[in-house]
Amino acid sequence: MGGSPVASARGAVLHINPLPDSSGLRAIGEISMDTRTVWQQALRQLAERRTDVLHVDLSQVKFVDVAGVTDLAVTAQRLPEGQRMVLHRPPSQLPRILELFWPGLDAIEVAA
Repeated sequence: MGGSPVASARGAVLHINPLPDSSGLRAIGEISMDTRTVWQQALRQLAERRTDVLHVDLSQVKFVDVAGVTDLAVTAQRLPEGQRMVLHRPPSQLPRILELFWPGLDAIEVAA
């Protein structure tokens, strides 16, 4: 998670930066098919951390598509027992998609 931006021909950009005070990452920009490879890589690296709580700051994400939410859910489902992800201030559609397709996924907590 080195903070390198991803740009596509359509202008979609995603920056991934480590959070300074916790085990986690900050995503800035758009999570879509154009930026999905870097999103998936960042989530894989995050899941490798051996801490009880993994923080994902999504407060500066303008858009996340269903595939990006799927990547979050699949990553959370693969976490060892007792480990969880806390999503901080995600775009409004993200909690709705989680609830629709993955109701009761305990490994993800959405923080306002």
